[in-house]
Amino acid sequence: MAPGPDGGVYVSIPRHGGSVLALLDRGGQARPGWPIAVKDSTSCGLLLPVGDGSVRIVCNATDLPQPDDDRADVRAFAFDAGGRPLTGWPVQLRLGWPAGYVGAVVGDELIYFTEQRVALNPNTVSYEAWVTRVAVNGATRSGVKVQREETACCGERWAVGPDSVVYGSVLALGENLSAPSSSKLLAVSSAGVPGGFPIAIDGMASEPSFDADGRIHVTVVKEAGGPARTLVFDTGGQAAIGGSAELGINATDVCSGIEGSCAVPAAPLVGSDGTTFVIEAHYTHTKVAGLSPSGQMMAGWPYRSEAGVQGIGVCAPGDICEGGDVATAALGPGDVVYLINRANDEAVDGGSLVAVGPDGRVRAGWPVELKRAGAAFWSVVVGSDGTAYALAIEPESGGKSSASILAIAPDSTVRYSTTIVEP
Repeated sequence: MAPGPDGGVYVSIPRHGGSVLALLDRGGQARPGWPIAVKDSTSCGLLLPVGDGSVRIVCNATDLPQPDDDRADVRAFAFDAGGRPLTGWPVQLRLGWPAGYVGAVVGDELIYFTEQRVALNPNTVSYEAWVTRVAVNGATRSGVKVQREETACCGERWAVGPDSVVYGSVLALGENLSAPSSSKLLAVSSAGVPGGFPIAIDGMASEPSFDADGRIHVTVVKEAGGPARTLVFDTGGQAAIGGSAELGINATDVCSGIEGSCAVPAAPLVGSDGTTFVIEAHYTHTKVAGLSPSGQMMAGWPYRSEAGVQGIGVCAPGDICEGGDVATAALGPGDVVYLINRANDEAVDGGSLVAVGPDGRVRAGWPVELKRAGAAFWSVVVGSDGTAYALAIEPESGGKSSASILAIAPDSTVRYSTTIVEP
């Protein structure tokens, strides 16, 4: 999901034979020209609305020859607000490995990051990485390829900054390939590596987040499960105001139970002025630290709740599922934090969505709860008017599930519920 124009919301639905892209209006109905099939794709890793009402979407390309070294080819599509493809699109790209889908729209230009493993040496891996820029007319420019070599490890996380530079946190194994205890903050632009990078970080650093001025915010832990702190850097690689002391917060990752990658702390939620929220989301409880732009704990924080985080995804019968993703929080206008919680007893209740205001208190009327046993919210995005769009998964007969989009006003009123997938 992603907020759309005029109070609408874009929804991408994976499907064999062509994924489906829909634009719902503020009443939950498909707008004229929608939904559409995204030809020759089954799933899409990036859904990126543009300020003019159009949208970019990056999807796997099932009709393209697939390399046999995990470097799958993908395509970027562009559609206007009426569902019509823009001239010059789609364009062919390449899925980064291990970075995955990393991209953003800056202005009206798609900034897309590709990282490729080129050699596997004893205890090290060689990579090349580059930035591709795609203009509104589909014209594509590939940047300088950056070569680097890293100790074979885990947990690379990348994000596109407001300056069109891609920043990434990479863990470094200790001596004798011991557990990670340090990180590097990398940067790749169209012209190569910007001055001031890479930056050495003592501890395991999260994926970068950004404020409106483009400052780079990361959470850092000394060891998995340890207390987090925040660091802030400017685009020249210098430490900036806003970093915190150690917090009584763990900064858990977006997944749990998988060796290696889930030891990396979750990225902070960062408001436009640098107000920052660090979240500890466990199966049994939730904590949130609210930090001022100067890095100090704000009055009323931390927020604490005995409600646990919601797991997402399906483990099919007979599969071995060692871990899985968890539902992530979202930050809305006015620095309102939206948290997805699981039901205390899934055999009786459904999950819930709670809005925590900038004072650290649950807002009046919240949480919004699903009534059906076993129902759960899996994701939430927030529009510029404060409307929260939440994906609800509900059990149906025969062991199947349905999926619906709920549009929830800032006062917790459910404006609509639209079913997008039925068994």
